[in-house]
Amino acid sequence: MWLETILAIGMVISAVFAIYLKETVSSVLSLSTMMILLSLLYFNMNAPFAAIFQLALGAGTSAIFLLAGDSLTKRSNEKTSKKTLLMVLVISAFLSVPLLVGTVVPQSFIQTAEFSLSIALWDLRAIDVLAQGLVVLTAALGVVILLKEERRRN
Repeated sequence: MWLETILAIGMVISAVFAIYLKETVSSVLSLSTMMILLSLLYFNMNAPFAAIFQLALGAGTSAIFLLAGDSLTKRSNEKTSKKTLLMVLVISAFLSVPLLVGTVVPQSFIQTAEFSLSIALWDLRAIDVLAQGLVVLTAALGVVILLKEERRRN
């Protein structure tokens, strides 16, 4: 139970860093960390197929964003300020409060579930999984088009 909470808090923190960091590579690495932690959370919750699927999508998405970020963004010496990093940590802590409070669930509630997490992830998330795949495919096609356009200009 505590491992799930720690993984979820790590996901929230790395997702917020992915949004607020100014350096492209650091932001993409934060997003990759979030996806890896989500995959570990799925493994921990006995949903190995969802974990492997999430890890594969995360690796593909990270590769696309790293390639696009490195090739298509202009180099900037602008670094994330200490004030912004502190603000990000405060926002992350605020967003993590429901995770900490939500872990205090009566045991009787958990035992009344009629299906497992694995079933819920695959039977109830079909549209979500399809949407994730389409997002990665669209991002990959967009990067290919941008790289070809950049090559044509040079």
